[in-house]
Amino acid sequence: MNKFRFGFLCVLMFVLVFPRLAGLSDTASAQAAIQLIPVASGLSSPLYVTGARDGSNRLFIVEQPGIIKVMQPGATAPAPTPFLNVTSKVLAGGERGLLGLAFHPQYTTNGRFFVNYTRRPDGATVVSEFKVSAGDPNVAETEEKIIITIAQPFANHNGGWIEFGPDGFLYIGMGDGGSANDPGNRAQNIEELLGKMLRIDVNTDGTVPYTSPATNPFFGPTPGRDEIYATGLRNPFRCSFDRATGSLYAGDVGQNIIEEIDIVTLGGNYGWRVFEGTRCTGLGPAPCTASNYVAPLVEYDHFTNGRCSVTGGYVYRGTRNSLPVGGYVFGDFCSGEIFLWNGGSMSLLLDTNLQIASFGEDEAGEIYVVGLGGAIHRIASSSSSVATPVSAASYRGSQLAPESIAAGFGQNFATSTQNAAENQPLPTTLAGASVRVTDSMGTARLAPLFFVSPTQVNFQIPQGAALGPGAIAFTNTNGANSRGDVDIVSVAPGLFTVNANGSGLAAALALRVKAGNSQVFEPIVRLDSQNQFVPIPIDLGPTTDQVFLVAFGTGFRFLSSLSAVSATIGGTPAQVSFAGAQPGLVGLDQANILLPRSLIGRGEVDVVLTVDGQTANTVSVSVK
Repeated sequence: MNKFRFGFLCVLMFVLVFPRLAGLSDTASAQAAIQLIPVASGLSSPLYVTGARDGSNRLFIVEQPGIIKVMQPGATAPAPTPFLNVTSKVLAGGERGLLGLAFHPQYTTNGRFFVNYTRRPDGATVVSEFKVSAGDPNVAETEEKIIITIAQPFANHNGGWIEFGPDGFLYIGMGDGGSANDPGNRAQNIEELLGKMLRIDVNTDGTVPYTSPATNPFFGPTPGRDEIYATGLRNPFRCSFDRATGSLYAGDVGQNIIEEIDIVTLGGNYGWRVFEGTRCTGLGPAPCTASNYVAPLVEYDHFTNGRCSVTGGYVYRGTRNSLPVGGYVFGDFCSGEIFLWNGGSMSLLLDTNLQIASFGEDEAGEIYVVGLGGAIHRIASSSSSVATPVSAASYRGSQLAPESIAAGFGQNFATSTQNAAENQPLPTTLAGASVRVTDSMGTARLAPLFFVSPTQVNFQIPQGAALGPGAIAFTNTNGANSRGDVDIVSVAPGLFTVNANGSGLAAALALRVKAGNSQVFEPIVRLDSQNQFVPIPIDLGPTTDQVFLVAFGTGFRFLSSLSAVSATIGGTPAQVSFAGAQPGLVGLDQANILLPRSLIGRGEVDVVLTVDGQTANTVSVSVK
């Protein structure tokens, strides 16, 4: 059956513009500078999370035992099939395991990515290359190419971070080899790769696994290893490049007293084991001449709140205003504190109960916190001016589909209440208010508006919004801003109800198709003497009639296929003859569901619609 065009949309216009008066509380005032939004849990000792920068907005999660999991945009858990499983190769436990992951800058075309792990049985550091499967972008090939192997004299201080720099070279953070106090003085020995930042070129002709850039400080006949980029590091476990400036930030774990963040530059010597931060250790053998070494950007001691091990983070370059742009966020593994370095000073953002193993950055520049206990969270602003965006049909959040109709709840959106004018294109400013949706690619678009009041805005997710995490900014006539977070997904089905609260009687019509294919629309709700909606029981009529429930909703026009849509009415499977966009109203979708004759006499029954595995809110109808 083709989709039906008709003019009776009064019920739908009512639910779109009528403000919901109860049932959804406003967001509470902030208690800290940031909040942590749960992303994934139940993981096995996660150590890192990152994106491939391939436009997919996927998250790749590194687990210490040797597994990399992939998480799709909008998903609530990683896919059950690992992206990569190298547990048979990895010696894990303590500071050992699968420690790092880096995607090649041309990953989109060459499929190359690199891992850093400690191998069985001896615990040596291995950096190796894999490729994504040609047939499945969420699974890697098993063939491994070893790039470099570095012996480890002890079980700890393995470093583990790898990443491609803006120069296209692969950087490798190496710890000093372990034990305590660098007993072999390896960090200062330029003939050793331990205790260094390395830089290599993996774009070779294939005859060798890598070469060293000629600009490395000890390249060629100069004494020292060609691979060395910088020296004097103790354990640079987590580092990152500022995606705006290219600066390399390293969290270098201290010994007993000082933790430090360094900006690592070509040829720099960061002092260990002569210095721990700016503290002279007395370990020698070189004298404590500070001018011979590069001082930390920031350091802190172990004398507060159980601090003992720095976890390097990222400079914030995201689009959700989660943190001050250009501020550097980092943490402490032992205390669970998250810090911000901004404007030359260090401040505490949040004290958590997490063992912070790492931070991560997605394609949009948003920052994540990885807890060794098994959870990953995204950092979000905890401003008191927060809005709650939900589907205007189901009142569920925070997953919304492109072109779907949404509602935002908060405070001070506008000083008056106003509906969009009928028979006119939807405005992007109404009663002085506007809504700007920024998608995962950083593209900001003004949203078309249906309705504005001081506490509610009904709007449409703009056309072309990219899938993945995004932000919604609400601006009132005075220029004040509220904001909310959203995950834009391909399908987030919701069905409208006449009470405009996501439950109860469906905002729908009955379509009767008689013998000879004549069609008539019939209401299924009415207003009683108390001005309350009550159902009109649907009469299925003679066996020659086919009666369809035309249910109105939003968020499912981009379904994969009609075969991916199913429905039950009163627990009975019902055929869905059409699901998709309804041309009579912007953002409106509809599903035409054939009512089984076995429902005769059932009275009020639940309607459950499922699209691409996502189930809409349950609504009800009455059958005579």
